[in-house]
Amino acid sequence: QPQDADQVQVACQKAACAIQWCLARRNQQEHLCEVYIDAWRRCRDQVLAKQEAGSGSASAAVAGRGES
Repeated sequence: QPQDADQVQVACQKAACAIQWCLARRNQQEHLCEVYIDAWRRCRDQVLAKQEAGSGSASAAVAGRGES
């Protein structure tokens, strides 16, 4: 799992920086930065889904295609 976290960190760095920027300017109030947090979550989910499809069995790859 640490490797998964590294790939998410690299792929979603821009979204993570946007969260930090927002929080710094809005006195660390997360509810004011939900748009940025949601964007990071979508990025993370996409990266993890691609990893799962790429490293899984043929049936996982077929299931991944069905969701597109």
